[in-house]
Amino acid sequence: MMPSRIADFALAAGEFVRRAVGLELDGSVESLAYVDHYLRSVGDVSDELLGLVAPALGAYFGEVVIAHLGGEWEARAEDPMEWAITIASPAGPLATFRPVAMAAEAVRREDLDDVDASISTPPDLTARVAQALAAASPVEEEYYYSLTGRLETIEHVVELSAALRERDQPPQ
Repeated sequence: MMPSRIADFALAAGEFVRRAVGLELDGSVESLAYVDHYLRSVGDVSDELLGLVAPALGAYFGEVVIAHLGGEWEARAEDPMEWAITIASPAGPLATFRPVAMAAEAVRREDLDDVDASISTPPDLTARVAQALAAASPVEEEYYYSLTGRLETIEHVVELSAALRERDQPPQ
């Protein structure tokens, strides 16, 4: 069960998108395209507006990722930018990311110095996952900052991490 604050923010995201672009969010992976459409329509936002929009979109994004890939919120910090989701397998954690920080970068369409929007992996996987990601084809900036693009990157990192974990397991 998600904490009520996350649920409230996720509901607000649906309201923002519905009011701005007339589309309903349904919690599906496909609905992230509606969120990305909304993001393209937002334009430049003040820091105050970013402080409202990013937690809402990040909470919604996080819930979509959890529904799609599994995972759990770590949302004890007061600052939503610090809230994280960890996706794990029975063998251990595969990836951790901060959905609100990713949403803030998506709103601003740039890397932000004061937030951590990275995807991290356990130390034993980090170098190998980074090497595999470095070999991937570059993507357009618009896609990089989209939440759809972030989801696909998270999926790729989780798949790589799971494959590496499996390969590292001793034969039974």
